[in-house]
Amino acid sequence: MQFIINKKILGLGLLLIILASTAVAKNIDLSTLPARNKVQLTIYNSENLTLVRETRQVSIKKGRNQLQFSWANTQIDPTSVQIEFISHPMDIHLVNTRFAHDKPQMLYWHINSEINQLSTVEISYFTTGISWKADYSAILSADGKNMSWDSFVTVSNYSGEDYDNAQVRLVLGKINLVEQVGDIVSQAKAKKNRVRSLQRELRKKTKVMPMVAYADAVEFEEPLIEGKSIEKKSLSEYTIFTIEGTENIANLSAKKLRSNTTKQVNIDMVYRYRVKEYGSNLSRILLFKNDKKSSLGESALPEGRVQIYQENTDKKKDGQTHNRQDGLTYISAVTLNYTAINEKIELNTGVNPEVSFELIPLKDWHDQIWMYYNKANVYRRLDDGHIKVDHNSRVVGWNEHQILKQKINNSSDSPIKIEIRRTISGDVLFKSALDVKKHDYKTIDIVTQLRSGERQELLYETVLKKGRNKKQNQVILSAKTIKSPY
Repeated sequence: MQFIINKKILGLGLLLIILASTAVAKNIDLSTLPARNKVQLTIYNSENLTLVRETRQVSIKKGRNQLQFSWANTQIDPTSVQIEFISHPMDIHLVNTRFAHDKPQMLYWHINSEINQLSTVEISYFTTGISWKADYSAILSADGKNMSWDSFVTVSNYSGEDYDNAQVRLVLGKINLVEQVGDIVSQAKAKKNRVRSLQRELRKKTKVMPMVAYADAVEFEEPLIEGKSIEKKSLSEYTIFTIEGTENIANLSAKKLRSNTTKQVNIDMVYRYRVKEYGSNLSRILLFKNDKKSSLGESALPEGRVQIYQENTDKKKDGQTHNRQDGLTYISAVTLNYTAINEKIELNTGVNPEVSFELIPLKDWHDQIWMYYNKANVYRRLDDGHIKVDHNSRVVGWNEHQILKQKINNSSDSPIKIEIRRTISGDVLFKSALDVKKHDYKTIDIVTQLRSGERQELLYETVLKKGRNKKQNQVILSAKTIKSPY
């Protein structure tokens, strides 16, 4: 008796031929078996590789059985194809595997069974052509204190095969395990017990289906299998994320799946002026953490695009601000880098047109100018009353003064926090009555807040000592009220 499983897409099929030891070809009957019961896709994006595990129930007869597997018109790696008997594994044994010479893209499994039994078999293999990418949607509350957060995954399938009712698992992060797959598949020369040890380790640590490699176009009594040891430290470098439920992943298509929804993520919103990090504009930054306190932290967040919106508001005649439920304002689209659990997240949403920022130089001058006289071998300051400039003298020291004004206007409906960071190299005296702190030896931070509708002018003076006036290489803070020179 012979049973056949017919696949719908592009000729991929699993055909089971169950032969009694005394049967002859003219007595073989054909019967179509049920479709697969379950299928699981584990997608490794970094390597363009997907591990497929599918189960079927097959009627096994006592004696010798033959299973035929074809991967025509698909991107399946034939050296990775493996069969495992889930039910009655002690009574059903794989004798050998043969790749057909006369029928390309096909292999045969020869099996001995000690019983007549309906058996569950699991077929696993690697395929290429399946990939995924993450993206997100964030909606800020009108006051900017929290946001809703939706996570999506788009799975694209160009493998040549449909996968209906598939459980989808995504591997986040760069992993060493997949980098070793090529070696595992190509070397195929070690003893079988080494792979069995590897399989047990993988099941225990990662719950990823093990890999088995077969030699090409040869027949042998036992499969030649190569297993490479996996270091335990590599197992912690990635995360496997499972999409809830099952999905139909059709060939030649892409499907967007919602992977997570968080109604209220607590955030801090701050406006930052940092030329080195954000350019010369005052940028609106969203700060939060991938942790439980922020209502996140259940898993790592893969790299992806974030579309950011904000709830609209209306100002009533009574002066109160009210949420408006009939629309959203588009803020920006930014890229979220891969974020592990408990890591901080900073999203630069760019310039807010309702918050203006100007940095205006008001006055520059020099003083404390020192001259050196070659003939007399003396130093004199220009303001000592005895200075004479001639071709035998040169400037050897001076102070550069600059007064700057930073104008900020908050036309938004919410109070805002401003952080200004400036880096000034050299021997610098920074004069200001503002809230100023040193970030490092050459960088200062200015922090201020503006109410809704408030305007603010921030004045400060820098004194940069040059030449023989320079004594050190750092910024010194001086609490002093700076007046406008105009």
